[in-house]
Amino acid sequence: MTSSFVALRSFAPLVEDVLAHLPVSSITEYRRGQIIYSPQQSSKRLYLVVAGKVALSQVTADGSEVLLDIVRSEELFGESALGGVARDCEQAVAHEDTRVMTWAISDIEDLVTRRPRLAVALLQIMAHRNADLARRVESFAMDTIERRLARSLIRFAERLGTPVEDGSVRMLPLTHGMLSRYVGTSREIISHYMNQFRRLGYLNYSRKEIQLYSDALQASLAAPGLHAAPIGS
Repeated sequence: MTSSFVALRSFAPLVEDVLAHLPVSSITEYRRGQIIYSPQQSSKRLYLVVAGKVALSQVTADGSEVLLDIVRSEELFGESALGGVARDCEQAVAHEDTRVMTWAISDIEDLVTRRPRLAVALLQIMAHRNADLARRVESFAMDTIERRLARSLIRFAERLGTPVEDGSVRMLPLTHGMLSRYVGTSREIISHYMNQFRRLGYLNYSRKEIQLYSDALQASLAAPGLHAAPIGS
């Protein structure tokens, strides 16, 4: 496990601060689509994505899902269980083949009492996620579905994308169903706007990837509407 810990030291500064106070722990592998935890499969653990991606959702009383986020490699999740907070409505699913390092919440709580810097680092992570959630709630209140979808695509491109030479960003193929659960609308409406964005030249998509012209789409958000002139194929 020592070599795994050394490899994890290349993480972003905020996560490096957490890892500086966390012991190396066991690694568990999950296949794409496999449930890590859910309302029916509870877990009292903190997780770190070593490789792969994890989709976090809120499950409503009628069984429908609201996509909260996609957690990438080098990020923590499951912190909602800290302090005895229940995960009655939360679900984590491997978005692709994924490896995670885990710690029992009881062990984390014990470490926090002895290592105050760990508590500070975890609070920073939770504050950052709360700020993201606040921006998302504001978008729900102020933006049209079209603009919410545009902002969501830009955010996913920033978090999950890879820049290419033509100025676009390539990212994993988020399905229209997944985007609808994130934006808060139907799959049919998402398909309508995704096709519209493609006609306008803001993106291309297939089953393998989404290619997004983030700068052009971001610039369109500054205008009253999104119907700018096409930027090309």
